[in-house]
Amino acid sequence: MFLPTMLRAVAISAFLTALPVSAAETASPATTPLLADKANFTLPFYLFNGHILIDGAVNGRQGKLMFDTGTEFPFFLNNHYLPLAKDLKIGEGQAASGQKMVLYKQQNPIKTIDLAGQIQLNNLTAVLHTDWSFIEQAYTPYFLGSIGHGFNRQYLFVIDYEAQTIAFHAFNQSKTLPASVIDPARVAATFEFTPTGVDGKMPEVVLRIGNKTVKASFDTGNLGSLELTEAMKNELIASGELILTPRTYTYGLREPHESANLKGLNYGPQALQDARNLTFKIGKTNQLGLGYHFLKNYISVWDYQNSRLTLLRP
Repeated sequence: MFLPTMLRAVAISAFLTALPVSAAETASPATTPLLADKANFTLPFYLFNGHILIDGAVNGRQGKLMFDTGTEFPFFLNNHYLPLAKDLKIGEGQAASGQKMVLYKQQNPIKTIDLAGQIQLNNLTAVLHTDWSFIEQAYTPYFLGSIGHGFNRQYLFVIDYEAQTIAFHAFNQSKTLPASVIDPARVAATFEFTPTGVDGKMPEVVLRIGNKTVKASFDTGNLGSLELTEAMKNELIASGELILTPRTYTYGLREPHESANLKGLNYGPQALQDARNLTFKIGKTNQLGLGYHFLKNYISVWDYQNSRLTLLRP
């Protein structure tokens, strides 16, 4: 059975590691800017189990796209729902929940991709696709695919989970753009992040918990996760900064697991909201994934051009 808590768009690196150089280059995110005809626009979204779904249409066929900052491709489409040609096989891999996935590209461009009736992109070339039928079963039979870093990196974008909107502002405007979007009186924290992952898709920072540190990455496709060494787990439990709770159900499914709440997070002098309802596992590193359960407490401003992520108080 497919488990929603396992849902990630896909571990894309699994497709690329075993490919010859020419094929890997074909599957890499496009370097050509992918800009809409509007410099500023807002996309309303739905929340489903903490994931962002946006109304859209591909070549006129309507459905929903998942907005996932952790996927490097501009668009990664679903060939189970969309009639896409399998002209070129790029590689194979598997989703985090174990499903085998084969990555394809069709030779003909995608004529149109419409996003929430607000913008339309035309004649998109080299768009990749795979069989997302397992997500159809869990979320919607009209799943079009995902929107990722290759698209959103061209914009300063603002995610408001309460209003359920993402506002996009193209970087090819005034150099004062960030200042015009960010109200200094509402700033809760400003992260100067290190771009990690393929094409710098994953913002990473070092956070403090008391006198200890943990690497944290931000990703809208990750509801919230925590990996700790056994030693760090014991230290944090002893200090009262980590609470582990056994749970039986997750998002409507029986899925026994251990949930973690992490207290006392700081970034320099800036105190942060507790990270709650994190999936937990023991591992070899100390790594915190901050997604929906953390970001919903703020309005988040993502600026890949300046490697900066700002959290605003609602």
